[in-house]
Amino acid sequence: MKTRIAGVALLAALVLPSAAHAQPTGATRPRTLSEDLQLFSQVLNQIRVNHPDSLDAHRVMMSAIQGLVSATDPHSYVIPATRLSADRLAQLRAGRLMEVPIEFQYVGSVPVVAAVAPGTRAAREDILQGDVLIAVDGRPVLAESAMELSAFLAGPRGSTVNLRFERERTDGTRVELDRPVRRERGDEESAVPVAIMLDGQTGYLRVTTFSNERVFEDLRAAVSRLESAGMRRLLLDLRDNGGGIVSEASSIASLFLPTGATVYMSEGRKAEVRDSVVVRGGLFRRDRAYPLVVMVNEGTASASELLSGALQDHDRALIVGRPTFGKALLMQGFPLSDGSLMMLVIGHVKTPCGRIVQRQYRGIRQADYYRLARAQRDTAGRPTCRTAGGRTVYGGGGIYPDVLMPEEEPTPSWLARLSEQGIVTRWVGAYLTEQAAAFTTADALAANPRLPAGGLAGFRAFAAQQGQTLPQSADADRALERMLLPALAGARWGAAGFYRVTAALDPQIAAAAAEFGRAGQILNAAPSP
Repeated sequence: MKTRIAGVALLAALVLPSAAHAQPTGATRPRTLSEDLQLFSQVLNQIRVNHPDSLDAHRVMMSAIQGLVSATDPHSYVIPATRLSADRLAQLRAGRLMEVPIEFQYVGSVPVVAAVAPGTRAAREDILQGDVLIAVDGRPVLAESAMELSAFLAGPRGSTVNLRFERERTDGTRVELDRPVRRERGDEESAVPVAIMLDGQTGYLRVTTFSNERVFEDLRAAVSRLESAGMRRLLLDLRDNGGGIVSEASSIASLFLPTGATVYMSEGRKAEVRDSVVVRGGLFRRDRAYPLVVMVNEGTASASELLSGALQDHDRALIVGRPTFGKALLMQGFPLSDGSLMMLVIGHVKTPCGRIVQRQYRGIRQADYYRLARAQRDTAGRPTCRTAGGRTVYGGGGIYPDVLMPEEEPTPSWLARLSEQGIVTRWVGAYLTEQAAAFTTADALAANPRLPAGGLAGFRAFAAQQGQTLPQSADADRALERMLLPALAGARWGAAGFYRVTAALDPQIAAAAAEFGRAGQILNAAPSP
């Protein structure tokens, strides 16, 4: 019956005389802002006069305002005053509450994991980029922006919150996972967990984040140690570095670029947004003009993209890997009259030669904007500019590598389930208790990245007890060791151990190191600073 009534109402709307005034005129001219404001007023008035429910007018207006702001771009948002606890935010800023060490991004109205702070317990809980947060301590997620969610999840330092995630596996199936997450600082571990010599002349550095204020000092000290050890070329790994404090990236650029070199430029409607950030401090030396290869991937974002772009534009580094995420926007908070807060994009950021790093978000759905971050992207249709040495580089969608690496193979579903079900975590703890003497240092394990005799057989037996039947093959054994060894190193020596052993097992590092010949050619062809 209800369907029939609704159908009659629709028919009436089509034939009632009042609807005749709303018939299309065929005009194609753009509508004016005044006409659209009048249209908005018409809609609001019709709701107020005709809707049978008793409506909260302010809530309706706030919904419209939130829709207006979110329609501008995928990153701007509004936190309504009704959900914005000034006291809670004040406690958070004062350090009396601690956030969880997970960065979320909203895809439409859904919170999605963007990054997990390295070195934290959360980083060892099998929480992956792309996991969707669906519940907090068994309750629905009410927050509608990353800032609001951060405040909502905060609590006493060291306390634990239970987060439920939904994960889509590579085979298309979905699984719900409960993960206990400890509230702890994500910047207490060094952002430079690995600084090693790969051979007699090649240094390797991994920078996991720019989110703390010690990144530059840690990296500067690491570079000096490697130079003292005889480094004559450097492999700088920025994969999965989601960015952070832009000034830290600018300071790092000063190690490799001469004073006065442009690091990035910003532009917006207002004059105060327009700026050009240049290298200051005079840290660059002639003996530091060695070949530099920078590794990037789809998880390289924001400040790490600006650093990569600056080094590429000045022909200072060869960029190797996958196209970066493509996020380089300036945002500012604007308090609203009712106590709400609007976080609005106010500018774009460009690399020194004029490339816009930000990926295009016009004309696509927000869900596609995030989904396509990892899609195959080539140089077709991208804006270009030329480096100081005359090379063509591409913008409009992150930093496009000089050397494009193949995509990593997806994790087999049988291997992914071992982490999803906590089997690896539970086995690692018990195994280390029994075999602690076999794991002396991370360097020793990296030099011979193999499990002790019987280790694989023991894990297979443990997995079988948990109902998991694992493939029997040499390839399966290698895949298991690549998963188990970093997990063991992380449990034994923290983030430094995890990344040290990961570096030893990663074939992409060896592939990137093979490109130093091209890096040297670019450096030699560039104008002298």
